[in-house]
Amino acid sequence: MLGRKKIISAAVAVLLAGAVAGCTSGNKEEGKPGASGTGTSPGAAKKIEKVYVYANFGNLASSNTVSKPEAVEEVKKAVMDKIGIEIVPIIPPKGSEADKLNVLLGSNEPLDIFAGSMTTHQANGAVRPIGDLLDKYGSNIRKLWPADWKMSWDALTTSDGKIWGIPTGAPVAGNGVLLREDWLKKLNLQMPKTIDEYENVLKAFKDQDPAGAGQTIPLLTDLASLNGGFAAGFMDIGYGNWVDKDGKVKPPQLHPGYREFVAKMADWYKKGYIFKEAFSSNRTRQIELVKQNRVASGVVWNTTITANEHLLRQNVPEAKYGVAAELKGPAGNLTTLGGVSTGGIMINKNAKNPEAAIKLIDWVHSDIENYFTLFFGIQGKHWKYTDKDKKIIEGLNTDYVGDLIPGLTFAYTVQYEKNDPSFGPQFDFIRKYITNMNRVKKTGLADTEYKFNAKTISDKVPTSGDISRMIEQETIKFITGARPIGEYDKFLEELAKAGLDKWIEAYTAEYNRVKGK
Repeated sequence: MLGRKKIISAAVAVLLAGAVAGCTSGNKEEGKPGASGTGTSPGAAKKIEKVYVYANFGNLASSNTVSKPEAVEEVKKAVMDKIGIEIVPIIPPKGSEADKLNVLLGSNEPLDIFAGSMTTHQANGAVRPIGDLLDKYGSNIRKLWPADWKMSWDALTTSDGKIWGIPTGAPVAGNGVLLREDWLKKLNLQMPKTIDEYENVLKAFKDQDPAGAGQTIPLLTDLASLNGGFAAGFMDIGYGNWVDKDGKVKPPQLHPGYREFVAKMADWYKKGYIFKEAFSSNRTRQIELVKQNRVASGVVWNTTITANEHLLRQNVPEAKYGVAAELKGPAGNLTTLGGVSTGGIMINKNAKNPEAAIKLIDWVHSDIENYFTLFFGIQGKHWKYTDKDKKIIEGLNTDYVGDLIPGLTFAYTVQYEKNDPSFGPQFDFIRKYITNMNRVKKTGLADTEYKFNAKTISDKVPTSGDISRMIEQETIKFITGARPIGEYDKFLEELAKAGLDKWIEAYTAEYNRVKGK
């Protein structure tokens, strides 16, 4: 059973990147001709083309096992038989994936496909534009990606219209407010819909201590999760940089609603609702607390709870977390939609066979079973369907862990499930919440900030790192009571002395440049 869980977990752990309203792909028979031009006529000899793939997409880094060589060869042969392309994997050293990639990009070693970014690889001239290749061979790639996620393509496109990569992820809202439904029922409480109702629930959890022996944690969280999963409920926009009435870009700490949010969190911390070690605990510690049956509610990245709920149930079978989906703050939705990624599947500038590389990626995007083959292995040997219509699958072993996949895609992540009940809560959150636009707010610069030139900003504001550290440290002090909220104005003055004015000037200049002002 453990082996099955390992092979299954890669998809969730890597992309969770989990979810959105699904988009179904075409159901062409594998190996038949399509827009990608990878098919051949019956009986014709296939010319084998080699495509070199640097396997830095995250699935191998998150796996605790390695593929058996014979399994890799079997999958490789299956692809060659279908589309006449031999995938040659280049396996990165764990922990040094970026270093190895830099070496490859600076050498004459063959390399076609890799996971890259606009800020690093496109900006440094390491990749080639692919719009022409997509027009000729990539119709399935374009088709699979939902129109609602167009921004992900925009983030990989320069102002001259050139496309430099294929998206792998969409903007998501992975934070959520999760509560123990069994404890709500035990204490005769309803799922809260307002901040006041939630505060009453937190008080009840603290006072009535459903975990027993004073072990109940009413609210488990951390600063990043509070910012991303709760602060927007006190602001008219999502947590992030924003444009003030004076036309200047400012950090969220200067938004009046954010100060109100910090004051509320300080009040909750003082009352003992927020875990005392919230701002000194890492995610490993958070997971342990969930498994120990101590967490009554959490404002956290959802997998902190959803990926570990099954472990809690081994000792507490009735335990069940639910999402406070209707909970809103005084200013509305609590959760901020994450930013768009400027990374994706890219083609090396010196690729020997970029055409075959795009054909391969297009074939993967043409049918989910092609994706399964390269991600999970041979159907019936490495994985099987338990419900084909619903695309529910089961891993049979870990002989193959995805060495040959030429890029993951969120557009498929939302289309299938694993039949292992331990993954049910994760996929449930993916399906219902992670890209549900009805529960989120966008940041003020959601449509522009990903186009900013980060190097230009850092050159203009050499103290930006110091400013970020000061913001984090002082915000935690305010919430924990180490600094009175009455000193918030003084804090803003300290930020100005640290160079915030230059920060505002630099960000505003980039905003005006992108907006064409």
